[in-house]
This record gives sequence, C-alpha cells and structure tokens, in this order.
Amino acid sequence: MFCTKSFLPVAAALNVLLLTSVFGQDWVQSSAPKLYWQGVASSGDGVGLIAAAYSDSGYRPAGLYSSTNSGSSWNPTSAPLQFWERVASSDDGISLVAAAYADADWNPGGIYISTDAGSTWHLSSAPRQNWIGLSSSADGTKLVAIGWGGLIYFSTNSGNSWDAADAPQAYWRSLAASSNGAKLIAAGLDASDLHRGHLYTSIDYGQHWVATSAPDTNWFCVASSADGTRLIAAASSGGVYTSTDSGLNWVSNDLPSQAWFAVASSADGKRLAALPGGELPGVVYCSNDGGVTWQPSGTIEGHWTGAAFSNDGAKLTAVQGGYEPGLIYNCRNQEPVPVLRIRCSGGDIVVSWPVTTTAYLLEQYSNQQWVTVTKPVIIEGSRNQVLFSKATGNGLFRLRSN
Repeated sequence: MFCTKSFLPVAAALNVLLLTSVFGQDWVQSSAPKLYWQGVASSGDGVGLIAAAYSDSGYRPAGLYSSTNSGSSWNPTSAPLQFWERVASSDDGISLVAAAYADADWNPGGIYISTDAGSTWHLSSAPRQNWIGLSSSADGTKLVAIGWGGLIYFSTNSGNSWDAADAPQAYWRSLAASSNGAKLIAAGLDASDLHRGHLYTSIDYGQHWVATSAPDTNWFCVASSADGTRLIAAASSGGVYTSTDSGLNWVSNDLPSQAWFAVASSADGKRLAALPGGELPGVVYCSNDGGVTWQPSGTIEGHWTGAAFSNDGAKLTAVQGGYEPGLIYNCRNQEPVPVLRIRCSGGDIVVSWPVTTTAYLLEQYSNQQWVTVTKPVIIEGSRNQVLFSKATGNGLFRLRSN
C-alpha cells in the first residue's frame, strides 16, 4: 500500500490472525501551475525533480519546471518555451535531458541537455523529429530517445553525439532503461496500424533492438527496475503486464480496464504505479509486490500523463495533462505496510512487527476504544515484539501511523 497515513488494522484473537487493510493515502497538490503536463523525472533520492509541460490552457508552448524539495514547490527553468514531451534525470539530479515534440513554431523538436540541475540548457546535436520519449542512465552518460513516427537514437557520451539504432521506424510511445543504461524497453505502435503495437528490448545501450513476446496491442507506457529485470508495460486499451526476466515473458494483472497513460517503478521493481489518462479521469493504482496485487492510491482523480518514484519508492510524483490542463501531485509516507504477526509462546501472546517500521505505534482495542500499548518493546532479531499474557484473553491490535 502507498501513502498510508491512517490506520493499518490487524484483528487478532488467541491463535487466530485476520489481516485487513485500510487505505488512507496522502496525495498533496504542489504549487505547480495548471498546464498540460506530459512527463516528470526524479533524482534517486526524490528531492530533485524536473517536469515537462506540453502547453498552457491556450495550447501555447510551455516550459520545463524544476523542484528541489521533493515536488512541494516548482519554478520555471531557463529552457525555451516548446511543446515538451519527456524528461530524464541522472541519479544525482544534476544531469538532465528534455525532449520536445515541436518547437514554438511547430517545427520538429530537439533534445536539450542540462548539466547543472536545470539552471541552464543547451540544444544537443540530436536530429530534429517529434520526440516523445527519453531515458538516462544513473550517471547521465547513456541516453536514448524515441520519436513519434520516427527512429530511436542513442548517445553514449551524455548527448554530445547521437546515432540511429537498428529499431524500425514506428510511432514510438514510451521508453525506460536500467540504471546503467544497458537494458532498455520501448513501446511503439505499428506504422500502418496505430491500434497494433509492440514492445522492444535492447541490451546494448540502445544500439540493437528485438521484439518481445508481449501481445500486440496499443502499448502506451513502460517502466523498468534499476537492474532491468523487472518491467511493467501498460496499454491505452486497458491491459497492464509485468515481466521478471527482462521482457522474455509477460503476465497480465488484475487492474480494471482503463486507458493507462503512465507507469512508474521503484529501483527494486517491487513498488509500481499505474495511472489512467484517457477521456475519463481516474485514480492512481499502486502495487507493493511487483504487480501481483493492486490497490487504488487515494481518491484524487485525474488525466494522468507521467509519474516518477524515488529509488526506494518512498516518494511518488505524478503529473496531469492528458485531456485537459492538470496539476502536479506528490505522494509521501510510502513505507512498506508493516504487518503484525501474532503467535503463542509459552504462557504469552507475542505481537510483533518489523524493526524497520519506525513511524507506527502499537494500539490495543480496550473499553470500546483504541489505546496505545505502553508495554516495553523487545527487539528480537529483525522484529519488534510485545508480550501479552494469555490470561488476558482474546485481543485486538493494530498499528497506527505516528
């Protein structure tokens, strides 16, 4: 579960354990203006962010905005006003790259580079085309870019020079890379049929590409774990698939059918987000187990177009702007949901939870209300534990965020 700030109850009677979960996700609107946001990228710690706006509400070209406080506030950068599509960031947030679909005069766009966290930008030597997707290695040296109705280009020297890959010309939609930039996944629509798309992978920094076994559909967005083994791909027609073997095999998920416009992954690939962005607004869905199970994250609906996790998955930033101008939201307190365990040990009931859980208090239901347990907490191995006498009878316990 993500962004939980309310209660995580565990009902327990002697020798019985019943797990239930309550969502109380905390999505916070940032200070970013209402624009047609298209993409967002994060530094590894989630503190530095860069966001791309396609246009304002009047369909005039917009800009690139940066944040240095985990997305709470945003400021325009010195980048020129363009019809921006996507951005990518190095792990330290210093090296940034941004792709424009078109310039202010509707000519095919360029790729811009920043080496100072977005303070200044310069146009790279990449050819002009309708750029729509980007990826960057953690050190910012390995870059790959895709174009709508165009080709895939790669750079191994921080964008100083670019070469065309051997991937076919297609209506490319999305791109993601491993942290070293070697493994990549790209989603593209067939040049002759925009309802038929393919997923391609590369293992050599974007030079050579092969089609995966994923079913043909209108793939719209992809994301990757840091090692490139765990992948997620979603279609604008409702399908969401994951892979745990770098795209060799794919499995579908139990998410509701929607027009998925954005996905995001933590570094380990366990925390995932899927965001709808079609004609009908929807809520963000999140998974803590690599896409096996999903739950809605909060109640804020939007035409979502992009999202980015910090490496540890503790911070999630999402942008809106699909079918109408939108905002930027931040999600916090995404510590893995702590699970209480109840067991008997001699004459005691042992209630335990992970020692890594620091923001929760143990409570017990007593006299028709929840009260904080004041018994001493004993650390045993990797778990906190509190002992209760069996003589006290059945009990009901839960963890509450502190």
